Amino acid sequence: MTSFPVEIAPRPEPRLAAAALLLHLVAAALPWATRCMPWLAACLSVLALASFAATLARLPGRRCRVQALVFRHGAWQARLARDACDRPVQVARGTRVYAGLIALDLATHRGRLGWLLTRETMDRNQFRRLKARLRLSC
Repeated sequence: MTSFPVEIAPRPEPRLAAAALLLHLVAAALPWATRCMPWLAACLSVLALASFAATLARLPGRRCRVQALVFRHGAWQARLARDACDRPVQVARGTRVYAGLIALDLATHRGRLGWLLTRETMDRNQFRRLKARLRLSC
């Protein structure tokens, strides 16, 4: 089998960030709409809004910890924000590949990193190559 390299550095997708914000706002409003007890509704709303920062950290852009991903010579490497060199990573079991969406779960020696990629964040050929490589790896 021929191994093919994959190099991606996706561009920011503001529509995906706006959709995530809308989803978190709806999740924050639902406890109030269902008439939960006020203290429970307040806790759930704060939790939904606070988790938006974690979601934003997984979307391509300047707030994301992962800036680029490379597969070369049988190994995955990720370029992290505020880092000058590539770090070795492994594709974890939580990775999911769909037709227009990739939920990437990366394991490092320090913990886990997540990345949510859509077809619009990169070139069509890059997205196709990444999907094929992930399906072979998982």
